[in-house]
Amino acid sequence: MPTPSEQMQVLDLISQAKITALEGEELLKALAASSPKPKPQPIRVDPVVVSAIGWSPNEGANLVFELRKMGIDHLKLSELQEMRLHNVTPEFVREIASLGYEDVDLDELVNLRMQNISPEYIREMRAAGLTGVDFDELIEVSEHGITPEFMRAMREAGIKNLDVDELVECFDHGVTPEFIRAMQQSGLKDLNTDELIECSDHGVTPEFMRAMHEGGIKDLDVEELIECSDHGVTPEFLRSMREAGIKDLDVEELVECSNHGVTPEFLRAVRKTGIKHLDIDEIVECFDHGVTVEFIIAMRDAGIKDLEVDELVECADHGVTPEFIRGIHELELKDLEVNHLVALTDHGITTKMLKKACHAHLALGIEDLVELVTEEQDLEDKDNKESQGKRGTHIHLH
Repeated sequence: MPTPSEQMQVLDLISQAKITALEGEELLKALAASSPKPKPQPIRVDPVVVSAIGWSPNEGANLVFELRKMGIDHLKLSELQEMRLHNVTPEFVREIASLGYEDVDLDELVNLRMQNISPEYIREMRAAGLTGVDFDELIEVSEHGITPEFMRAMREAGIKNLDVDELVECFDHGVTPEFIRAMQQSGLKDLNTDELIECSDHGVTPEFMRAMHEGGIKDLDVEELIECSDHGVTPEFLRSMREAGIKDLDVEELVECSNHGVTPEFLRAVRKTGIKHLDIDEIVECFDHGVTVEFIIAMRDAGIKDLEVDELVECADHGVTPEFIRGIHELELKDLEVNHLVALTDHGITTKMLKKACHAHLALGIEDLVELVTEEQDLEDKDNKESQGKRGTHIHLH
C-alpha cells in the first residue's frame, strides 16, 4: 500500500501535467505491489491455548514442554487440532525424541501416528537389524507389512544387512524366509536377493527344482533354471521326452524343442517311419517345415525312400508332394533326383504338361524338358489370349 506521502507526490505530478491520470493510476498500483506485506504471526505454544483444543491443563503443559525441547515453539491452531485428532501425545513426542529423532517437524509426528508406527515398533525393528533409517523408510516397511518377526527370520535364513528397498522387494515378491530355506535345501545356496527374487518371479520354486532333479536335470544354475521355466521345459516335459527315447539333451536343446512345439509324440512317430539318429536341429527343421509323419509315409509309399532331412524339407517347401511323384512315375520318368523334381514344381510344370511332352516321344534331359514345356505353355497361353481377343471384337449383326 503506497504511503500518504507517495500518494501526494503522484497527485502533484498529475496536477502539473507531467503524467496523465491513467499513468498516475498505474504508478500507484506499482507502488502497492512493491510494498512489503506483513508476515502472519504464528501462535505461540501456550498451555492455555493447548487446553482450549481439548488437552487437559497438565497434558497441555507437558505437550508444550516436549515440543519446545524439539525446537517447536510456534504453531497454528489447525496444527494443534490435528495433533489432538491423531493422538500425538506428550509421551509419544518424548519417546520419539528419546530414539534419536530430535529434528522432527509436526507433519512427521502426525504421519507416524497415521501410519500406526509406534516407538515400540521402531525399537523392535532396530533390534531385528533395521537401523539408521528415517521416518519415510520406516513408513515404507510398515506399509508393506514387514514386521520385526520377518526381519529376524530373514537373518536366521542367512539374509542380512538388507536395506529398506531390498527388504520391501523381497517381501513383495514372495521371497520369504521359508522360501529361502527351501531353496537352500533344494541345492541352490548362496543366492543373493536379486537371484532369489528372479527365481520367485519366474516360477523356479523348490518344488520345481526337485521335480527337475527327478526328471534327470541336475546341476543347473539360476539362469538355466529360469530359462527352462520360462520356455515350458517342465518336469512333465522332461519325463515324456525321456520316455520317447530323447535323453542327454542340454538346456538349449530342450528349450528349442519346447519353443518349436516338438513333442515326444512327434519324435516317437518319426522314429516309427524308420528315420532315426536325427539330432535336435534336424527334428526341429522337420517340424517347422511341415515334414510330418504322414508326409514321410506318403513319400515312402510313392517310392521316395532314403531321403535325408534336407531333401524332405526341400520337397515339402517346394510342393513336391506324394501325388506329384506318383504322377511322375506313371509317366515312367523315373530316377529323377530331388533337385529335378523341385525344378519342375518351381516352374509350375504339372504332370499334365509332362504327359503331352512324353506323348511326343521326346527323350530330353530334365533341363531341356523344363524349357520345352515352359515354351509350349507360353504358346498355349498366347493362343488363348488371341482367341479371347477375337471373340471380344466380333460384331453380331441383327
